[in-house]
Amino acid sequence: MSTQAKPRQVKLRDVAQAAGVAVGTVSRVLNANPTVTEAVRRKVQAAIDDLGYEMDVVAQSLRGGTTKMVACAIRDFDIPQFATYIKEAERIFRENGYTLLLSSTTNQPDVEMALLRAFERRRVDGIMMTISDEGHAGVARALAEAGVPVLLIDRDHIGTLDRVTVDHFGGARAATQHLLGLGHRRIAMLVGDLKAFPSRSRVEGFRAACAAAGVAIDPGLLRERVLDQEDAFRETMALLSLPDAPTAFFVAAMDTLGGSLRALRALGREVGRDVALVAGSDSDLAELYSPGVTAIRWNLAEMGRHAATMLLERMRGEAPATSRALKLPTTLVIRQSCQAVTAGNRD
Repeated sequence: MSTQAKPRQVKLRDVAQAAGVAVGTVSRVLNANPTVTEAVRRKVQAAIDDLGYEMDVVAQSLRGGTTKMVACAIRDFDIPQFATYIKEAERIFRENGYTLLLSSTTNQPDVEMALLRAFERRRVDGIMMTISDEGHAGVARALAEAGVPVLLIDRDHIGTLDRVTVDHFGGARAATQHLLGLGHRRIAMLVGDLKAFPSRSRVEGFRAACAAAGVAIDPGLLRERVLDQEDAFRETMALLSLPDAPTAFFVAAMDTLGGSLRALRALGREVGRDVALVAGSDSDLAELYSPGVTAIRWNLAEMGRHAATMLLERMRGEAPATSRALKLPTTLVIRQSCQAVTAGNRD
C-alpha cells in the first residue's frame, strides 16, 4: 500500500537562496521594512511566488510580539447599520496590515467576558467592542486585565478607556422638540437597555426637551429594553391599545423601526396621518418607507474610521497616556411621518 509523500514545506532560507539575498533581507521584505529597495523587494516577492512560500504567522507573532490581528465584538450581527461601521474600520486595519476578527456579544456580560479571554488566547493586538452593562464589575475587571489596548464603541461610562460615541442626547432632544413643536403631548418612547450609554442618553435628551417645554412625561409611555423588532411590535401594539393612546412614537432603539411599522399596519394606523413617528437611527427602511420616516442620523463610516485610527495609534504607542473620547454629532432628517395635531388633541 503506497502513501503519498507530504510536500516539503518551503522555508525562509529557500526563498533567500532563490532570490540570492540574505535570510534577514527576506524577513525585512515580509515585514514591509522601508529600508528595502524596490528592486530587492520585487526579486524576493518573485521567489516567494515561484516557491509558494507562506509565512508562519504564529511563529512570527512569537518572535515579534504582534499577531497583526484586531478583534471587534458587537452586540448583534443582525443590525444592518453596524455593517457600515465595520466595513470602514476593516478597511483602515487592512491598509495598515491588520486582520479584523469579528464576534457577537449577544448583549450578555458572560459572553463579553468569555470573548475577552478568547481574544487574549488568540494574542490579538487590540480590541474594539460594545458592552451591554457599563456598570458590570466583572466586565470592567476583564477590560482592565485585557493586556492589550481596548476601545469602546458607543460606550462612555469607563473613562479609563478610549471610546468613540455618538451625541444621542442631542439627537433625542431634537427629535422630541420636533414632535412637541407639532403639538404632540402624549409621546411614546421605545428605548433599549438603560445600562448602556446610547439608551441612557436618549432618555435624558427626551426628558430634557419635555422639561424645557413644560410638558409632563407619562411614565407609562416610556418603554425600556426594546432590543429587537419583536419587542417593538409588542410594545407598539400595547401602547396603541391604551384608552388614551399616544399620538406620536419615538422609536429610539436601534433597528426596531420595522416592528413598530408592522404593528401600526396591523392596526390600520397610517403613519403621518393617524400617528406621528420618529426613528432613533436612520436606515434604508426609514428613507424608503412611504411616507418617509423622520430619523436621527450620524455618520457610521466616520465612526468606524475614527475608532480604527484611534486604536491603531494606541497599539503603536502613538496615543497620549490619558484616555481619549470622541463624540460624533447627530442630525434630524425631516421626512413626512410627523403631522401637527389640532389644539383639541394636544392634552
